Amino acid sequence: MCVRPRSGSVIPELTVRVARASNPRGTTAMAIRDHLEGLWSDEDFEQWYPQDGRPGLSPAQLATVSVLQFLLELSDRQAAESVRCRIDFKYALGMELEDPGFHHSVLADFRERLAEEGRADKLFGLALEKIKAVGLVRERGRQRTDSTHVLAAVRDLTRLELVTEAMRAALEELARRAPHELAGLVTEDWGRRYGRAARLGKNPSRPKGRIKETGDDAHLLLRYVNRYLPALRDGEQVQALRQIFLQNYWIDAQDRLLWREADTAGLPPSAIAIVSPYDTTARFARRGETRWKGFMAHVTETCDHDAVSVITDVTTTKAAVHDSKALPTVLARLDQRELLPAEHFVDQGYTSVALKQQVAREFGVGLVGPVRARTTRKSRKGDVFNRDAFVIEWDAKKVTCPQGKTNRQWATPPSVAPYIHVKFAKSDCGPCPLKSACTKGAARALTFLPRDLHDLQSESRTEQQTQEWLSRYSLRAAIEGTISEFVNGHGMRQCRYRSEEKAHVQHVLTAIAVNLERIGAHLPTAPERRPRTPTALQDYLDRRGIARRRSWRVATHPAG
Repeated sequence: MCVRPRSGSVIPELTVRVARASNPRGTTAMAIRDHLEGLWSDEDFEQWYPQDGRPGLSPAQLATVSVLQFLLELSDRQAAESVRCRIDFKYALGMELEDPGFHHSVLADFRERLAEEGRADKLFGLALEKIKAVGLVRERGRQRTDSTHVLAAVRDLTRLELVTEAMRAALEELARRAPHELAGLVTEDWGRRYGRAARLGKNPSRPKGRIKETGDDAHLLLRYVNRYLPALRDGEQVQALRQIFLQNYWIDAQDRLLWREADTAGLPPSAIAIVSPYDTTARFARRGETRWKGFMAHVTETCDHDAVSVITDVTTTKAAVHDSKALPTVLARLDQRELLPAEHFVDQGYTSVALKQQVAREFGVGLVGPVRARTTRKSRKGDVFNRDAFVIEWDAKKVTCPQGKTNRQWATPPSVAPYIHVKFAKSDCGPCPLKSACTKGAARALTFLPRDLHDLQSESRTEQQTQEWLSRYSLRAAIEGTISEFVNGHGMRQCRYRSEEKAHVQHVLTAIAVNLERIGAHLPTAPERRPRTPTALQDYLDRRGIARRRSWRVATHPAG
């Protein structure tokens, strides 16, 4: 069944008007049907479901309910109850007034499907096609992107609590799948340690003893499962325990189990370190004074003059992923949706000279953002000669310092990011009278980008000092308000669900809900209902000039 009304489905016009007046956001829900003719149809979801079996619920309706759920900030139970009781929901879904709706658990099953194979992004693309069809968004305009941190739906654990909770979760999984296999393995000590959630705090009693006991228990359980329960070792929590155990313990040459420390065996980087056994995709990150465990959400919207700002993409990454790594993914999705901008406004976290060149070459997009200025503290203060004080002759591979000395070495070491390394001779730098203002080392060394990137860097740094560039770049500032709208208006700061894929589903549904709320104010009002054709008696009274009641609410009395 399509999102459009069923044939024969009738909702009284007066009932619809009352629903519009009583709930402003309900008016947005009705605009889905009035102007967009539904965001999608069942045919758009054919590949998601098997072709045989009994007919299920309409996926187009479930998708619409999921969006309205995030528009109105409803739980699954509240959303299912709204489908049963609220007229604006029934109108938007094209349901009969007496339709009983569905069980709330169906929404969780539908989100599971959305989290697979990039289906959430496909759903977002279908909604954008409808918005694009009514002329509210177009390609090759202006867009802007910014990011915010998202907290995972997990408890903040210390390292000892993490291993203890991973051990408990693995035992819970084994108890569900094969409880008879735990006989003789789980002792009273294990019941005391792992029978309830780990809440040890930052300063537990007997920390060294607890670390040793938990490590020995985890090591024993993993060896037991690997040897005697091979069918269960691929369980989600058993695998999480294995990874967490390896990240927090190590075995030395004497076969002793030891606790990892930063100055001994080393700790895993935050990009791969698991922070909870219940969400192995969440990561720890720190930016400035902000520290969190979870993900990053990158929001992109249009910013053309005299036009509504439409969310065109939302990307979810692990917390430790740098902004510049996410931008190519954002632009690739915009390219698939045929919504690439001509200019893309970003902050310094997304900008690099190499990325500006790559984006212009691959997507034809002008990246507008501040290029990083002088990096060292002394060069920013002007206490030493910076790179601009040296003259580079590219063809001759020669660099001349302010005192007229030339380099002794020019090399291009193998690296992910291309750069050129230049070094001057000690015999030239040692007796130089300006050595104190140039370098503290025995000889000055320089590192700079290849010629094309170096020229682009110089041009960008010069341009971003002009008033014209600053005035144009001011368009980016409004994205901060959009981030605030997502966080404070729709609760995006806190994940509702666990795993990166499900967090992305939450962000996509939130983005569609924000779009509906925004475009609802720019769509024309629903056309008024055409007056009824008068009956024969009413026509006779009108032709004779005899007054009659025009409404059952107000009586019209004859003049005089």
